Amino acid sequence: MKRGAASTLVSILFLVSSTKVNTRIDAFVLPSYANLPQTATISKCRPGKSYPHKSRIEVLDVQKLTSRQSQLYAKKDEQDPIEKDKGSDETTVSIPIAQKIVMIWKVLSTRFLNFLPSLRVAIASFTVGAVFALTVVFVPVYNSVDKMSEPVTLFETILTDLDQGYVDDVDTRKLFETGVSAMLKSLDPYTEFEGKQEASDLNESVSGKYGGIGLVISGTNIPPKPAASSLNSISSDNNKGNNKNKILPNDAVNDNMRLLDDDTIALDDDGEEDEDLLGGLGMSNQALSQKRREDQKAYEKAVERGIRVVNAFEGYAFDYGMRPGDKLVAVDDWRIEPGTSVEEVRNRLRGEPGSTVDITFQRDGVEGENKVTLPRTVVQIADVKLATMIGDPKDGIGYIQLSGFSADAGREVRNAIFALQQVAENASNGNQSLQGLILDLRGNPGGLLTSAVDVSSLLVPKGSEIVSAKGRGFPGLTYRSRVDPILDPNTKLAVLVNESTASAAEIVSGAVQDLDVGVIVGSGRTFGKGLVQNVESLPFDTALKFTVAKYYTPSGRCIQSTNYSNGDDGRYKASKVAEKDKAVFYTKNGREVKDGGGVLVDYKVEAPKASALEVTLLRSGVISDFAAEWCKTHELTNNFAVDEKLYRDFQQFVMKQVKDGELKLDTIYRGPITELKRSLERSGYTASAKELQQLQASIMQEMSKDFDKYKNDIKEDVATGILARYLPESMLIDRSIQTDKQVLGALQIIRNQSQFNKLLARNEMTTNQGASNVIANSDRTGPSTDVPGAKVSMKF
Repeated sequence: MKRGAASTLVSILFLVSSTKVNTRIDAFVLPSYANLPQTATISKCRPGKSYPHKSRIEVLDVQKLTSRQSQLYAKKDEQDPIEKDKGSDETTVSIPIAQKIVMIWKVLSTRFLNFLPSLRVAIASFTVGAVFALTVVFVPVYNSVDKMSEPVTLFETILTDLDQGYVDDVDTRKLFETGVSAMLKSLDPYTEFEGKQEASDLNESVSGKYGGIGLVISGTNIPPKPAASSLNSISSDNNKGNNKNKILPNDAVNDNMRLLDDDTIALDDDGEEDEDLLGGLGMSNQALSQKRREDQKAYEKAVERGIRVVNAFEGYAFDYGMRPGDKLVAVDDWRIEPGTSVEEVRNRLRGEPGSTVDITFQRDGVEGENKVTLPRTVVQIADVKLATMIGDPKDGIGYIQLSGFSADAGREVRNAIFALQQVAENASNGNQSLQGLILDLRGNPGGLLTSAVDVSSLLVPKGSEIVSAKGRGFPGLTYRSRVDPILDPNTKLAVLVNESTASAAEIVSGAVQDLDVGVIVGSGRTFGKGLVQNVESLPFDTALKFTVAKYYTPSGRCIQSTNYSNGDDGRYKASKVAEKDKAVFYTKNGREVKDGGGVLVDYKVEAPKASALEVTLLRSGVISDFAAEWCKTHELTNNFAVDEKLYRDFQQFVMKQVKDGELKLDTIYRGPITELKRSLERSGYTASAKELQQLQASIMQEMSKDFDKYKNDIKEDVATGILARYLPESMLIDRSIQTDKQVLGALQIIRNQSQFNKLLARNEMTTNQGASNVIANSDRTGPSTDVPGAKVSMKF
């Protein structure tokens, strides 16, 4: 059918463009006539003659021509004899254009009549199929579009009406972000709209890289407002100071703390946040005026402090001489004025990698201003903060602190393990490798899924399932280790966790526990975040981070400890997973574990609880202020320690600030007490309100006694505050773990082979059949290739 139509079209084009035609049939009729012999050419066909192949060319039966046309042919033959090409039996004849049109029309009409029945069936079939297909495809789409179009149209209309008709000018962008944030807040604390700056910060936290100089700075951003505290905001030239909040939002942390069974001190993130939210509702004029004075004083103090260095990264700004506590005075030729925002300073510190920036700063104890030139580069924020040997290197026990799971976490941990193995071999003259390893995941908020898989692959047997993820619109994924672990199976592994160990860190902890390759050590359970978020890029350099799935450890359990549902007030409702709803699962060796509550430790070592006084001192910044004053009149020595005289000086410094009204030791309790006091005043219970004032005075007296009760802990904090102005972060961590009770507890369990095996339900005889990490036939001489795995923009 298609061949006939194509041949006919070719014939039309050919006949219209030429007055002479080749008389072979295959030149303008059908390809099937190409096999006719030379005797069947048109040039030899004349009216009244018969030919053996006439039936095959009946559509051109020249007998049907009119008599007038026959006479024209005869006359033409007499005047213009037929011409033959030499060496060929073919001849050509001139045919009038009118005749051509008649012939073509007959061909087309005949073909159309022959094809019409089939065409009717085809058209009918096509119509029925098309209608069915369109119904199947577009009806659900229409329903979906109709379902989405109404709220979208309403939102756009409301925004337009407010923009055009509200009594005052409005910021439609801010209104939009407020509306979207409120909408997402009804789902869970992890689903968030990321504006341009937030999306950039999130990308940096995930990648672990940014272009800058490696400084973390602090300052003030918010001018004082009536009945609202002006809080110092921490930022940096890389925003690392807020990365944890981006991965583990404050709302999620607060929900988790509220739902904990353990007795804990509930702390507001910003000290007086609850008081700020109340904004003065129900406060007396006297109380309101007092609060305004306090806010103004706090703001003035923050402005006076200026832009200060909080941390300087090793390998970057630290190596060029910058130290915590330095006050920035100028960036290049731009002077920093009082009240300059942190964001403005950060933007000037940043720039194209390869360029340089001049920083002018003041340092406590050093006269005048100092100037240093720093190169801008791609700063790689290390996830491994410290890798060292614990105790005697001959014992072969290593320690790694992993603070996050950015893109290079797997490579950093792998290199750290290789380095520790090399140190252990050198310390034993090549007789033994690493005997034990402590992996510290305390305070690790998580990061990339693939990075958690990379780290786990270094520890678990090849082919082991590490984690799986499932969701309503999320394709089920299962991640397995594809490589042999670089950690020897006979190396005893202890993983340190706490209530702030979350997400990707829990994937590693769960895989280690479910596969019985190590012991989980800590004071209770991990955070319990078993939700997967996807980061979807949006127009205008924004992004949407939303929950797409839950993840499951190798035993099949989901460790999500909090259920989220729609609340009545437009905000999500958080509830703890009930004990009766927790299912039982089993590890590889048959140990019982449960879901719905994070990863419960195998070996419990209580962590020292910070006193209310210590928390207040750390939060207020008074230790840093004291360290600044100390540096003005003292020099650091090799045998530095906080003795009794130095500790008394610190106490006097604190009490002077309390007397001057610059520090309130009861800040940690002020929120609840102030709220209760307001309620009593509104109810007219003035006598009870006065009793609350006596309670506050009593609290102050009790907290003052904590200077003696918690002397050792506070001494350590003061020492760290002073040493932070001289030593890099890794040395401070190394110093702190020497007296860390939980690190020492993990060290103890590693040294006790029998108890270690018992905790993991291992057969002691089977375990002893393996070598006790004696070096033999080992070909590990350096880092191996990267663990394979698809890099996806998902985070935990």
